[in-house]
Amino acid sequence: MTISQKTAWIQLVIFGALVIGWVVLFSIKGTIFYWQDETMKMTFYWLCAAAFIALVVMHIIAGILKGRLKAVTDERDKSIFRKASLWATGVSYSVVAALLLVLAIIYMDSGSETVPVYFPLFIVIVGGVTLLLTQSITALLLYGRKVSHADS
Repeated sequence: MTISQKTAWIQLVIFGALVIGWVVLFSIKGTIFYWQDETMKMTFYWLCAAAFIALVVMHIIAGILKGRLKAVTDERDKSIFRKASLWATGVSYSVVAALLLVLAIIYMDSGSETVPVYFPLFIVIVGGVTLLLTQSITALLLYGRKVSHADS
């Protein structure tokens, strides 16, 4: 397993745990309006901060290991990273656009002209988590594909 695969697995674990934490938090409180309760708001921010810190630490450790192990990335690794990044970008932009559209429809139907500042922050965080999860899943799927070589 290459360093890239290991980092993809670790990203998947980190952000999968974050999403599970969100689901538990929102299920306990019965709402996604995390800013309405101070304890819920701080828990939400701490979950996000812990995931971000874990991501930074993981990338620092991966960088150190790549240097020490003289890990070599070949063209297949670069191609997989490029494809995974393209998929992740497209999916995360689509999620952010859909969430913004839903937000606009809800607030236009209710007749309100103001949107709480927490909604755009929440949408950006969800977009970032979607980006990293999609990138990790796509990279692992592409690494798992069998490459068939034509007989000469």
